[in-house]
Amino acid sequence: MIMTNEVIKKYIGKNCKISTGSFGTTVIGKIIDVNENWIEVETNKGNELVNADFVQSIKIKSS
Repeated sequence: MIMTNEVIKKYIGKNCKISTGSFGTTVIGKIIDVNENWIEVETNKGNELVNADFVQSIKIKSS
């Protein structure tokens, strides 16, 4: 099951931990935009893009 953009857009502005599971990528930061298949995340290292097709989980980090 692929996450839809509408579900992910609910988390814009929140600090999250995004995991791609078996692909081995975990990104921690604030979701700043969701466009087509891409999630733009503001991290400590700068902005990163994550392909939404490979996201297995998004967890909200408490502030």
